[in-house]
Amino acid sequence: MPIDRPKHRFAMLLAVLAWLFMAHPYEGLRHDGVLYFGQALLHSTVPVLSQDVFFSGGSQDQYSIYAHLMVPLYEHLGRLSTHVGVLMCSWLLMAGAVLRLLRRFEPSGPLPYWGLFAYTVMSPIYGGGWVFSYGEAFVTARTFAEPALLWSLAALMDDRRRVAVGLQVLAAFFHPLMTLPVIVLSWCFLAESDRRWLWLLLSIPAALLVALAGIPPLDGLLKTYDPYWWSVFDINNHHLILGNWNLHDHLTVLLDVAVLLAVTRLRPTDIWTRLIYAAVITTVAMLALTAIGVDLLHAVLLTQLQLWRAHWVSHLMAMALAPWLVARLWSMDGLWKASACALGLALLNSHIGLEHGVATLLLWGLCSLLAWRTSHVTRVTVMLACSGILIGLLGLTAYQLDAVVEQQSWELPGEWFASAVKIMAFPTIAFSAFAALLHLARWRRAGAGLAAVVSGLLLCLSLAHWDQRTDLARAIESPAERPHPFSDLVPDRATVYWPNQLIPVWGLLERASHYSEQQGAGVLFNRQTALIYAPRRETYRPIRDDRERCRTGAQFTRNRKALAHCDMPTNERLVTLCSQPDPPDFLVLVDRLKPEPLATWTLPQRRDVPQTFALYACSQLTRPES
Repeated sequence: MPIDRPKHRFAMLLAVLAWLFMAHPYEGLRHDGVLYFGQALLHSTVPVLSQDVFFSGGSQDQYSIYAHLMVPLYEHLGRLSTHVGVLMCSWLLMAGAVLRLLRRFEPSGPLPYWGLFAYTVMSPIYGGGWVFSYGEAFVTARTFAEPALLWSLAALMDDRRRVAVGLQVLAAFFHPLMTLPVIVLSWCFLAESDRRWLWLLLSIPAALLVALAGIPPLDGLLKTYDPYWWSVFDINNHHLILGNWNLHDHLTVLLDVAVLLAVTRLRPTDIWTRLIYAAVITTVAMLALTAIGVDLLHAVLLTQLQLWRAHWVSHLMAMALAPWLVARLWSMDGLWKASACALGLALLNSHIGLEHGVATLLLWGLCSLLAWRTSHVTRVTVMLACSGILIGLLGLTAYQLDAVVEQQSWELPGEWFASAVKIMAFPTIAFSAFAALLHLARWRRAGAGLAAVVSGLLLCLSLAHWDQRTDLARAIESPAERPHPFSDLVPDRATVYWPNQLIPVWGLLERASHYSEQQGAGVLFNRQTALIYAPRRETYRPIRDDRERCRTGAQFTRNRKALAHCDMPTNERLVTLCSQPDPPDFLVLVDRLKPEPLATWTLPQRRDVPQTFALYACSQLTRPES
């Protein structure tokens, strides 16, 4: 029974949505979402953030309309509703764009659903350092830009160039750095069929002339980081430099490119192969330019443009097309079935991030070479080769799932369903379950309805347990008290040190943070930020080193309570900190010190260890009687 009937499509789309929420639980404001949230606060209710380290040297929000859009949404909907609403809309738009693109790849058959499912459950992480991913589970300017850019590619393939340009302009208003690679990709795509587009290469010498004239921001093409600024940037933003990427990061790029080129070899030349070649050329060219302009020349503008972000498009395409490639290899005679198994193993290893990339890539390459060179192979040989590789795949799956369950059991004891969701979202389990649902949907007349019911139940369960925020994250997005009890005791222009936390200082206390590692993200764009941030980072180094040692010990002994207190610096460290020439004005600590705190605040408990925070003035710790 075909899969193109509406009732079958409905069942499969429900299943995709269920796994989308399983694979991407909501953890609240984190990562870059904290910095973008701070930008919105700066432009609305907390103008005193202008003196925060991250903003004092100037931030990049002048190049994005993100904060100006989010401010009215926060005012009318609240923080949590805004974040969840924007996130879900973005995810649905991105899924729709991926499905649209895949339908152009193969108009009929199950491929669009397999590709969309792979996009949903396979690792979205791209670039170096295991830092960035597409379709993130927190709101940033990328949340708005990515769906617009994917739909622009769909419009480009439909030859609706004005729509594509309009969507890319819209995305640039939110996140120009994510948009630039897609613009270059689109240019490559058009130039493949019409050489007149190559005339746009003249814009390169024109840009150099503008740079020579000293017109910003292109004047940054001829500026380089001075040694001090570069050293601070290298420490705090090391993942932006290709030389700092580890072997796994480079092998992920290689695997993506190999998957895309293999797809072009196994299908007739058409509009999709043009798009793939454009994506590969853009990725390789921008990575090469990054290696020269950033690693070698330390050029300011080329570093700030983060050209390596071109990898996000090729990685997404590789994940979405991987099921088609595996199925195509499996359908071929000889050792190509072993090649399909080896590709699955390589993709699983890349998803996990284990250090077996060289072995798995070589295995796939060797199987493909032998399949290409060998015309006659016995079924026994093929069966043994496939069995051996599949045993390795199952072993890798068992190893990773065991680690997941063990970590979950001590970090969140009693929440067995959270462990079950993580297991269900693991690619090996997820693809097997999706295949079973697909088979069920084709079973007689009632199969599609039954598959829809099962998928709907899975969707309800995944939504019910989608919220995986910590208690502190909940308090920030849905504060029970406004203003916070500490706010009246902390003057507007005072600085606060909340160990290993930035978002509660901004979001709860609505004050400037004295130090947080996240503030170092601004070092890339502003030398003044580096001059302020770097000395403070050195001041806090002993506290940071103590915390890392504590966390290592707590994780080794599986001590959840000890882990929760690793953010508490020792009394000696705090006295030394408050005795520095540039100390914070106030401290928020998870444990009480000998002096009586100015105030305490008990965090509403839902799932974490009970926590009570104490507010101190730094002057309390430097008094002789203390």
